[in-house]
Amino acid sequence: MEEAMASTFAGTLNFLSLGLSVLLLFAVAYLWSSNSRKSDELASLQGDMQRVKKSLRALEEKVNEIRQPQVISDVPQVEPFGIDLTEPHNDHHRITPLAPQAKWMSFVDEFNKLAADPNARGFLRKCERFIHDNKLKILTYGGTMTFRPAIDAKDSLYWAFRCEGEEYAVVPNPMNPCDETIHEHGGMKEIFALNYEDGVYRKYFVKLPAIFMQDPLKGWMLKNPGVVNLDRN
Repeated sequence: MEEAMASTFAGTLNFLSLGLSVLLLFAVAYLWSSNSRKSDELASLQGDMQRVKKSLRALEEKVNEIRQPQVISDVPQVEPFGIDLTEPHNDHHRITPLAPQAKWMSFVDEFNKLAADPNARGFLRKCERFIHDNKLKILTYGGTMTFRPAIDAKDSLYWAFRCEGEEYAVVPNPMNPCDETIHEHGGMKEIFALNYEDGVYRKYFVKLPAIFMQDPLKGWMLKNPGVVNLDRN
């Protein structure tokens, strides 16, 4: 009896052992298959990543070939009439034309170059040449905002450059320094905005010329006053 039970128990153990072996075999096969699929997926992902990197490098090269336009972040402030009215700095400050239709731009620029050194040798001849080349009218002040023709360049107080029609751009005569008499009685303070205080100023820097209309019947009429910087030296 006991031998029969032992034989039955041993058979059961052998069956279970065989079943476990089969299960282990299936498990190993599954794990191997799973790992194989994962390896294939990993290899596929690595290939995709390499292709993406190549595409990114190609795109980066194309982007680098394209030059971005320069962006101006700080735009300088411009004063009325399209002129930079900041203080002049010796011989480097010049009027910046922003309105090409203003006929007096080049004239004023050349005038400021001429007036920058009134003590230069042959200054009178240079002024006479400038008057001739620009076909200027040389004027004296007749009081109450009127002008009279001057006899010669040295005696004139103002020069008038014809813009168009009967419109003129008027500047001071750089040969005559601005003193109290000219400032108070020579029309300077009525025609221009100045930094005059007292004494004698020998240099003129025209920021804006005074704009006049010459009417055959009414005479000279101020349209826009000018702006002039004075220097004592």
